[in-house]
Amino acid sequence: MKNRLYIFALVLLGASFFATSCIQEEFPYGSSATKDQIEDSSFAADGMIAAAPASMITNYIGIGEHYDFGYPGILASLDRAIGEVFPSNAYSGGNQYYDRFQVFMYHIGLGPSNTLASSFLWYNYYQFIKSANDLILVCGENEALAEQRGVAKAFRALFYLDLARLYDPLYAESEEKPRYTVALEDVEGLTVPIVDEHITEEIAQNNPRVPRDEMFRFILSDLNDAKTCLADYAPTAKNVPSLAVVYGLMARTYLWLGGFTETYEGLLTGTAAYKEAAKYARMAIEASGCTPLTEAQWVDPKNGFNKVNNAWMWAMMQSSDTVLNNLLSWAAHQCCEAEYGYGAMTQPAMRRASYERMSDTDFRKRLVYGPEKTYADMKDITNIPESRWTIFSEEKKGARVYAHFKFRTNSGELTNYSIANVVDIPLMRVEEMYFIEAEAMAHYSEAEAREKITSFMTSYRDPRYSIPASGDLVEEIIFQKRCEFWGEGIMFFDFKRLDMGIHNAYDGTNAPAGADFETKGRCPGWNYCIPLAEVQQNVALKGLNNPDPSSTLKAHSSMPESVTNAVPGALRCSVVRK
Repeated sequence: MKNRLYIFALVLLGASFFATSCIQEEFPYGSSATKDQIEDSSFAADGMIAAAPASMITNYIGIGEHYDFGYPGILASLDRAIGEVFPSNAYSGGNQYYDRFQVFMYHIGLGPSNTLASSFLWYNYYQFIKSANDLILVCGENEALAEQRGVAKAFRALFYLDLARLYDPLYAESEEKPRYTVALEDVEGLTVPIVDEHITEEIAQNNPRVPRDEMFRFILSDLNDAKTCLADYAPTAKNVPSLAVVYGLMARTYLWLGGFTETYEGLLTGTAAYKEAAKYARMAIEASGCTPLTEAQWVDPKNGFNKVNNAWMWAMMQSSDTVLNNLLSWAAHQCCEAEYGYGAMTQPAMRRASYERMSDTDFRKRLVYGPEKTYADMKDITNIPESRWTIFSEEKKGARVYAHFKFRTNSGELTNYSIANVVDIPLMRVEEMYFIEAEAMAHYSEAEAREKITSFMTSYRDPRYSIPASGDLVEEIIFQKRCEFWGEGIMFFDFKRLDMGIHNAYDGTNAPAGADFETKGRCPGWNYCIPLAEVQQNVALKGLNNPDPSSTLKAHSSMPESVTNAVPGALRCSVVRK
């Protein structure tokens, strides 16, 4: 039955794209299974629910890059873009090349001219949306399929919430390219085109970017419908959203809207939105029945952050059927111990400044191989034997300073990718709701916020925690959230929302050469560009793309020549949308 559902899910997803170096893009809004085809299937209902989560981990758009593995690849790219995750810089020569997300880390090749990076995000998201639209179209207003419709609308809301935040061109400065800021004025407040279940090719060819308020009314409409549809729904697995997940998406949505002071018809912003964010975060905590991870779960070398557990509200769940190969996989890139992939060669690292700021009594610090540590400090949380600690990768390099051992391969397997890559990936953890609640309150009730963050930290992370006597409360909450969600891909939206910058040019930085940026507020590259091929096919987008962020940042040091000559993601790709 599992295989039948998986095959059916792939039918719903439409064509897969397996070109080796460029995209042969079919019209991404059509070519779906027909309503009659799906309704005639004896396993249609289960297949419809299986389709959306399957699309997130099996979508491969064929850009010829090893970060092209669906939604997990997007999450990994976002943490590189904000300078939170990068390869340990202790390697000599071109080690950065092995971090395939380097275009995001270096902020190069992010323009609209059919770069791999712009195509990667855009076409993935609209394929995900197509999958959700297929389900919504089939379900219609049929009350017998209301739960399936609720599931599909929760997925669609997730995707559009991401897109709205990625493409909304928020204010950003560039000393290197001052005209960038001026160019933002032409597209201020625009998000992305809405493609719903009733889209036709004719509409898609003249489908404008919608204003921020229209997009968020659309997202909240989906979430409100999902809330009604899923009121009594209990999913059998956590790769399908529950009512608690819908509340969590509402909390994310209102947290974003809290950052705006504009007045929109039928839409809350500012303090009113922050209050809604806190309310829905608490509702998500209570409805989920989830509890925060313990220290033992964090440091577990076999199961740490690789299996659905009591804290995860929503996840991408992989099986041997969904593992594409040794490299197109979350574990291959994110796990320091993945000897068959890039993880052992890059050893994704935490910022030195963040590591040094963490309290020694915060157990999360145990996962990072600090400069003061030896194998004895790490032996209980790693699968690597001492005899191989200094030579465990193919490059004959050992563990590197500030490498983060948070993510584990399946069962701690080091070499067999068909086993090691079968890991689950978090989409929403209950801990996020605690942080949303605390931060949202900090914008309108500092005393309550202090109580919330102190309670969470002392109860679950550091019994000796106290809020620093000086400094901004929101910044402190966000710092603890950064430590909590390192590598999970959700902090990008906080950085962009709060106008935070990249601060990796300090003395003693461990950021790779060429990625040691110091920015004033948000980076231009966080306002993503629509691929040129899409602009050429959709006349409503002409002249209304986000400005090209190329050459807007200057690193403190130069990128190694060996990397400069080999950066793959900056190459352009011919995208043909038929």
